[in-house]
Amino acid sequence: MTVHMGILSDLPPQAQTVVLIGSRSSDHLRELIRIAEFKGRAAYRIEAASDLQPRWFAGVEVVGIVVGATDLQNVVRAVLDRLNQFSAAQAKGMLEGVAQ
Repeated sequence: MTVHMGILSDLPPQAQTVVLIGSRSSDHLRELIRIAEFKGRAAYRIEAASDLQPRWFAGVEVVGIVVGATDLQNVVRAVLDRLNQFSAAQAKGMLEGVAQ
């Protein structure tokens, strides 16, 4: 699994799934989800790495991350760590079992 971070418009078209990190009450992130879904991408808004669900990434090779605020560096690191765990499980063929 390859992860790209940036603004939504800069993510590569291959990013099938987009994770938006920030407040669930953010109107800006809500709009970005709408745009991502309009472009045919699965989009999920999270506040913490523990919000990530393995099933969101089953079969996904490219993930985009959009960060909604500058003070979320610790959350971003935790999200990247968790995505790396999912990627390792997927490489071993184990993510699909976790994702069911």
